[in-house]
Amino acid sequence: MKIAPLLEKIKKHIEQSYTGFHTPGHRQGKGIYTGFKELAKDICKMDLTELPGLDNLKNPTGCIKAAQELAAKLFASEQTFFLVNGSTVGLQAALLTLTPGKRVIVPRNAHISVANGLVLSGSVPLVAPVVINVEWGIPLGMEYESIAHLLAEYPDIEAFVSVQPTYEGFGCNIYELLDFLRKKEVLSIVDEAHGAHLYFQDDLPLSAQRAKADVVIQSTHKTLGALTQASMLHVNNSKLAAGVAAALNVLQTSSPSYLLMASLDSVQAQMSQEGRALVKRTWEMALELRASLRKLSGFRLIDEEVNPAWYHDPTKILLSSRELGLTGWELARILQEDYGIVVELSSYYYVLFLLTIGHEPQDTGKVVTALKEMAHRYGKTQALTPWEHPGKILEGEIELQLTPRQVYWAPKEDLPLREALGRIAGVPLAVYPPGIPLIWPGQVIGKDLLNYLEWVIKNKFPVQGLTADYKIPVVREEGSREEKRKGIR
Repeated sequence: MKIAPLLEKIKKHIEQSYTGFHTPGHRQGKGIYTGFKELAKDICKMDLTELPGLDNLKNPTGCIKAAQELAAKLFASEQTFFLVNGSTVGLQAALLTLTPGKRVIVPRNAHISVANGLVLSGSVPLVAPVVINVEWGIPLGMEYESIAHLLAEYPDIEAFVSVQPTYEGFGCNIYELLDFLRKKEVLSIVDEAHGAHLYFQDDLPLSAQRAKADVVIQSTHKTLGALTQASMLHVNNSKLAAGVAAALNVLQTSSPSYLLMASLDSVQAQMSQEGRALVKRTWEMALELRASLRKLSGFRLIDEEVNPAWYHDPTKILLSSRELGLTGWELARILQEDYGIVVELSSYYYVLFLLTIGHEPQDTGKVVTALKEMAHRYGKTQALTPWEHPGKILEGEIELQLTPRQVYWAPKEDLPLREALGRIAGVPLAVYPPGIPLIWPGQVIGKDLLNYLEWVIKNKFPVQGLTADYKIPVVREEGSREEKRKGIR
C-alpha cells in the first residue's frame, strides 16, 4: 500500500504537464492574482486560523468584513458572503431561508446539492422538466410557459431555483425571466456556479448578478481565479440577508480555510483591476479557437447548432467527433493520452472544453494541432451509430411521492437494481460530472431509469447515491403509498 496515495496521484498528475481545459479557472496558478501567487510560494505559512487581527468568518468585523464588502462593491450586490464549502453550501443556505411546507420550482437539471438542501429547508419541490436539444441530449433550461403554468396551478410557490448558465453554457435572457418572477412576487435563487465570469461582459444577457436576482451563488473557482471550493454568495434583496447569514453560520465550517478566503479576496482585487480585460481576452481566444475548429473536417461545434432562442457562453466549447466514429469518451481519452490535453467533460457525442482567464493562445493552438492530426488519422472511419441518449430523462415531469425531508427521515433498505423497480428512491442518484440527479429522493423508480443506471454502472461511471455493491437505497414499505404522501400536498 502506498504511504500517501492521494498525494502521490496529485504529484504524478502535475508531472504529466497536461494542458487543461477544465476547472479550476486559474489553471494551476496561471490565471491567479499575482499577489496571491507570490504569497503562496510559502503556502503552508498561509494556512492560519482566527488569530488576533485575522478576523472571524462567522462574525466578521475586520479584514474579512472589508474583503467581503469589496467583493460586494465589485459585483454591485447588497451583501456578499465568502463560501468555503463551495457553491453547495450557498445553495443550501439560500434554500434554508425559505418557509417550510411552501413550494419551490426546481428545474430538472438542478444540481444534487439542491435536492439535499431541500431536506434542510422543508420546502416542497416542484421538479419541472427542462427543454432538451433532441439530437445531442443537452439540457437547455425551463421555458416561461412551464413556469407560468406551475405558478397558475400552485398559488403557494415561494421561490424559483434557476440554473443559469448550465454546465454546458446555455441560458435564457435572465433579465426577462427575473422581471417575470418579480411581477409574480416569486423569489429568485440562481445557481450561477458556471457563470461568475459573465458579470464582466456585455455581449450576452446571461449574468444573473448583473440582472440582480434575489440570491446568486457563484463558483468563483470554476471560471475565475479562486482555489477549488471557494465560492461567493451575493444577496440583492435586503430582506434575505439576515436569513442567509444565519444559515451560513449553521452550515459552514467553524474552521474556515484562510487559503480559500485569501483566494476569494485575491479574486475581488484582480477582477476589480482587470476583470473586463481578462474576460474579453478569454472571450476573443474562444472565438478564435471556434473559427479554427470550424475548418476541421470530422468535427462539429454542436453548441452552435442549438436553437438560437437560447444564449450560449462561447467559452464553453462543445465539440463532437461523431463523424470520425469516435465517442466523446474516446476523444477525451485520446486527447489526454496522446496529446496531454484534458477536457472538462465528455459524453457519448461530445467533449466540453472550458476556456478561462488562465489560458494562453498556445493552449488553444495545441488543441487545433491535436485535432488536425486526429482528423487525418480517423478521417476514413465510419460515423458513430446513433444512440438513445439519456438526456430525455430530464424532459419529463417528476411527481414526488414524498418530499426530500420526508424521505430523509423515512426508514430505508438497500435493494439490487431490478428489485427497486416501482419503489420510492431513498436518496438522490447522480452521475458525476455534472451532478444532476437522475433520480430524485421521493421519486418512483421506473424501468427507463433502471436501464440507464445499469448502462452507467456497466461503463464504470461514478454514481453518487448507490451503495458500494451497486444497490439502491429505497424507502421501506410500511403502510400504503397514499399514507406516505400525506404532507406533500
